[in-house]
Amino acid sequence: MYTAHFKLNAAPFSITPDPHYLYLSGRHREALAHLLYGVNEGPGFVLLTGEVGTGKTTLCRCLIEQLPDTVDVALLLNPRVSSMELLAALFDELRISYDPLTLTHKDYIDVLNSYLLTAHAVGRRTVLILDEAQNLSTEVLEQVRLLTNLETANNKLLQIILVGQPELNTLLKRNNLRQLAQRITARYHLLPLSLKDTQAYINHRLAVSGAREPLFTSSAMRVVYRYSNGVPRLINIICDRALLGGYVNNNTQVDVPIVRKAVQEVRGENINNQSTTLGWLIGIGIVTALVVLVGSVIWWRTHFSSLAAQTVPDPQSNALASTTPAEIAAVAKLPVSISPLPTPPPPPTLLELLQSATTPNNTQAAFITLFKYWNLDYMSLTGEKACQRAATQGLACLLRTGTWEDIRYFNKPTVIELVTDNGTQHHVVVSHLQDKIATLDFSGQLFEFTLDQLNEYWLGQFLLLWKPPLLPIPVIKTGIVNEAVIWVRKRLDIIEGVRSEPKIPSPRFDQALKQRVIAFQRQHQLSPDGIVGEQTLLALQALSAQAPVLWSTPVSGLVETLSSP
Repeated sequence: MYTAHFKLNAAPFSITPDPHYLYLSGRHREALAHLLYGVNEGPGFVLLTGEVGTGKTTLCRCLIEQLPDTVDVALLLNPRVSSMELLAALFDELRISYDPLTLTHKDYIDVLNSYLLTAHAVGRRTVLILDEAQNLSTEVLEQVRLLTNLETANNKLLQIILVGQPELNTLLKRNNLRQLAQRITARYHLLPLSLKDTQAYINHRLAVSGAREPLFTSSAMRVVYRYSNGVPRLINIICDRALLGGYVNNNTQVDVPIVRKAVQEVRGENINNQSTTLGWLIGIGIVTALVVLVGSVIWWRTHFSSLAAQTVPDPQSNALASTTPAEIAAVAKLPVSISPLPTPPPPPTLLELLQSATTPNNTQAAFITLFKYWNLDYMSLTGEKACQRAATQGLACLLRTGTWEDIRYFNKPTVIELVTDNGTQHHVVVSHLQDKIATLDFSGQLFEFTLDQLNEYWLGQFLLLWKPPLLPIPVIKTGIVNEAVIWVRKRLDIIEGVRSEPKIPSPRFDQALKQRVIAFQRQHQLSPDGIVGEQTLLALQALSAQAPVLWSTPVSGLVETLSSP
């Protein structure tokens, strides 16, 4: 409907897995390389996992297009089959003739083995791709494993690729499937797109469809990323609806209000409901508190006046005694004036703070504030960029796109980027984070906001400083002797609750320390190789709660941000 309006050749955001529109981000290229290696070199299974909508099926179709003509591929998309139905579907894909009424299970295997031997003899290879493999039953997975027993003395006759959601990893950890798990020789977990890749993805699909100029503003693409979390399928759905909204409104470009409206229609809910409800609750709470406060002041004044009249001697008591009842009644009728309490001004909204000239929120002001938490004067340090200045003091920068749980985990004052609807970027320091409330530091001015209020403008980008044992960041392993080893020992002592001995810890990375590192890595879902690289150093630093911190108790457990690029 909107293709003619935007001068496009086709709808750019179809959710069908068309390899023609495939945008190969760095993560997708790496995943494709794993698949190609598994098909060409790997003797066992290849495993590809990823969240719903991250592009696994599209990647498989791209793989099929890149395979040479000497490779026969069977792509099975329906996992809800029995062992016999799996074999029959495989026969259909490979165009092997069979009689389903007469063939037994053994007959299927014998025929398949004969076919694969013949294909191998004439120089052909056969690949089986099982999509949505997390829904395969244990019985069918065992049958899949047995298919890899079809081999010659030197080669596997059937190469198998398992593709599925993260639940597939959990399924393969079952004890009765350990034989299958041991045969996986190449595996890759496909993550969603980053903000930069999301913008490139949108522009790539538009360009393939014939767009000659950008159809989405930069700020609109940021909003798409925020509500899709970088999942390609959700990006397609939101962008498709946004283009329709642009067509209906006769716009030549999609802006932030159109994307927000598209998100609302896709979700079937008002994305601002939570903020509106919270605003009403805060308003009701303020009014209630004021009513209670005024009532309390009036009661205390009345009560105190009455109490004073009863306990303090009145020097004019003789005169009062002689006052007539008429005079007393006249005085009682005089009006009593109570000065109303001044109504406090409402606190500024986040948008007002970002747009105010009295609350600095540019990049330099944010870094000046961040460095103060490390007792450093940002302006007096040498270096063209902030991270270069930090390095002169032994500090390293950590730049990520993540969630509030990631920031809570790292437990350090953090610079976040807030983007208003007009696309303007603002930078401010999160100085405290407790439950659902974050404290923002605007060059010494502190304001509290709920995480929902911040999420209206935050797309997940943050930067913090941390102190590694050495710079450049070292890789510490068995046999290394330096000060970084002592740093690792001390951090492990803090985390494990071990009291350090008075003597100086050994600077040698020995086997005993390696075992402690492996135990730590396993506990926090790191690769248990006993090597202390950046990921392990970050985990040690975060969990040992080195000052300055966002809150007093660090979070246990590791977040995925450590493994993201």
